[in-house]
Amino acid sequence: MKDCIFCKIVNGEIPCYKIYEDDFVLGFLDIANDAYGHTLIIPKKHYDTMMTCDNTTLSRVMEAVKKIGNHYVEDCGFDGWNILNNTGEDAGQSVMHMHIHLVPRKKDDKTIISSCMCGKFVCNSLLKEITISPFENKPDLAQVCNVLKMEEKPKAVLDDGKCHVLYTDGACSGNPGAGGWAAILSFKGKEQVLSGGEKETTNNRMELMAVIKGLENVESGQSVEVHSDSAYVVNAFLQNWLENWQRNNWRTSGKGEVLNKDLWQKLLLETKRLNVHFNKVKGHSDNDFNNRCDALAREEIQKFND
Repeated sequence: MKDCIFCKIVNGEIPCYKIYEDDFVLGFLDIANDAYGHTLIIPKKHYDTMMTCDNTTLSRVMEAVKKIGNHYVEDCGFDGWNILNNTGEDAGQSVMHMHIHLVPRKKDDKTIISSCMCGKFVCNSLLKEITISPFENKPDLAQVCNVLKMEEKPKAVLDDGKCHVLYTDGACSGNPGAGGWAAILSFKGKEQVLSGGEKETTNNRMELMAVIKGLENVESGQSVEVHSDSAYVVNAFLQNWLENWQRNNWRTSGKGEVLNKDLWQKLLLETKRLNVHFNKVKGHSDNDFNNRCDALAREEIQKFND
């Protein structure tokens, strides 16, 4: 959303004191600095309130809340944490981008909640019971961030600096139906994430698009190891389906017309300018990159359902 301050933070237009980040969620220190470690957890995709947020995104946000809160207890010496969400202006929501407040707690810290967190509409009688003591001598947020920031897991170096590694996946809601594709391209330890979708398509077309879009981002003459859980894509190369189709003027062994000919031809053009090898991976298992691609592709599908 163009004028949303949180969207600008997600896009890097406004800096923040980042505590946690993944493909879908961002956690950063509240600039109000009204309680030590007061953290905001937001979905990267814009939703005005929790009421309009889809269940998949909400579950990702809450998973991040749990990760951050547990990190504060297990790694930063806190004893617990409070969370709060204001849904709608009449409930005190000041920034119309769904967010969760998380405040790490220590025994006898006397910090429970602030009017900033709960909004101006919370009744005074309630605040008498749950008000905070004055937060004097506020620490520098950069120092707080340095203490609390979750260490990013080192990204797996998938390549040896000479060969690009490409993970891809496609998904479809109904077949045909709304579809999404995603690709994660790694080279020299640097990662590029790509995704997109179409309102009316098929799962196989999305699987093909994921590979095509990934390869389009590699300079000619380079080597690429492609990893896909689509037997449709991988076997076309490893079992010579493509050679047979071309030899038979784009007809199958049963004399039928090859489906998705337009995309197969685009993919062939990409493979001709590159040195490409295809690898089959097991879908929906313990492969982090394949699972990330699947989640990104499904996020694209959700855009058509909002």
